Amino acid sequence: MKKHLCSIIILLFSFILSAQNNITLSSDQHMIYLGAIDKTTPVYIIRKDTEGLISTIKEYYYYIGEEKTGPYDKCGWPVFSPDGKTLAYKAEIDGKNYVIAGKEKVGPYDSCRYLTFSPDGKTLAYTAEIDGKWYVVNGKEKAGPYSDCGLLTFSPDGKTLPYTAEIDGKWYVIAGKEKAGPYDSFDSLIFSPDGKTLAYIAEIDGKWYVIAGKEKAGPYDECGWPVFSPDGKTLAYTAEIDGKWYVIAGKEKAGPYEDISYSLTFSPDGKTLAYTAEIDGKSYVIAGKEKAGPYNRCWDIAFSPDGKTLAYTAKIDGKWYVIAGKEKAGPYEYISYSLTFSPDGKTLAYTAEIDGKWYVIAGKEKVGPYDWCDDLTFSPDGKSFAYTAKIDGERYVIAGKEKAGPYDYCGLLTFSPDGKTLAYTAEIDGELQSILMYEGNEYIGSICNNSIIYFSNNQIFIE
Repeated sequence: MKKHLCSIIILLFSFILSAQNNITLSSDQHMIYLGAIDKTTPVYIIRKDTEGLISTIKEYYYYIGEEKTGPYDKCGWPVFSPDGKTLAYKAEIDGKNYVIAGKEKVGPYDSCRYLTFSPDGKTLAYTAEIDGKWYVVNGKEKAGPYSDCGLLTFSPDGKTLPYTAEIDGKWYVIAGKEKAGPYDSFDSLIFSPDGKTLAYIAEIDGKWYVIAGKEKAGPYDECGWPVFSPDGKTLAYTAEIDGKWYVIAGKEKAGPYEDISYSLTFSPDGKTLAYTAEIDGKSYVIAGKEKAGPYNRCWDIAFSPDGKTLAYTAKIDGKWYVIAGKEKAGPYEYISYSLTFSPDGKTLAYTAEIDGKWYVIAGKEKVGPYDWCDDLTFSPDGKSFAYTAKIDGERYVIAGKEKAGPYDYCGLLTFSPDGKTLAYTAEIDGELQSILMYEGNEYIGSICNNSIIYFSNNQIFIE
């Protein structure tokens, strides 16, 4: 008897946690986004449409639990801190932009962008334009003015916020009280996985350099994006010297090559670096000390999660093939940049063109034809698979045997941890909406901090 009573209490408690809010929307109200903060409090955006004399007037309201803010002329979707306990968003009021975080509203700004939380979630940073000048706002500190400023990149420990800024026509890399430069231009501001080294490429007097910490390598005629090995011990990049291309990884230099791919790929254990290179007019795949080819062309390299299999696409006698280890699939007319391994490494998926139509190929299965397909996504356990497809000019989300749509746009597919639920972004009638494909139905909803939240029958559910 006690066991049954305990089960009933747990069931009732679970239902109370699940059914969070009872919301009745009028015919002029539309929920376009639904998420959750701290796994328990719903966050949603309501658009209210009012028919004016010559157009429909749209107003947006933000709801965080029982709190309501707005109306806004426009507003962005929330940016959550890594721990899911804090959120921030951008809102437009009378042509001015504001950043709202909790109960604070900061602005007005002419524009603002790149809302970014520190890894510990305690600091919000973004860039803001005021009277034609740009500033970097980092918590309560504001740096500037600058002519322009680029992407913000917190160090893994969250203690440093490097960014790029333009001052008097020159570019600088700024981190706290440190400033490196001037540079004519720059690219690829990245941290090593351990956060100890900041690397980027910069142009000085027409030559390119790779800068990592206090070290500067070069000059080069040109260089590609640098990439760190997973253990952070090796920095690799491509560089052009006197018309020939080289791959530089740590203290080693491979080449010369006539041309080289920009996308250098490390194996998961960091021991093998793979890339494609052109030698005597033919393309080769180079992985460590091994070289495969020659091919007419090759690109799109991917290691399996365990690092035991290297997959790539290659053009042979005018046809394209997928080569994974000792296996070769094809021929195809074309293969998009889409090689995707399942998390367990057992299945390789990609998109390929056959007779003018596109197909999704996952292992031994082939699905199609489509006008186009993209966004290949596996669930964490590798058992579920989803993608987007274009059919007769309309876009759909396809997950297993289920098809949702049509949409003007769809993407950003994300599975729940158990792989049973899929969240994605879709554009419907010009408005982006957060959609949840759950138990065969579509809802306004999302996956936030591994929790599933959706709106059904005038109720918000969190599971």
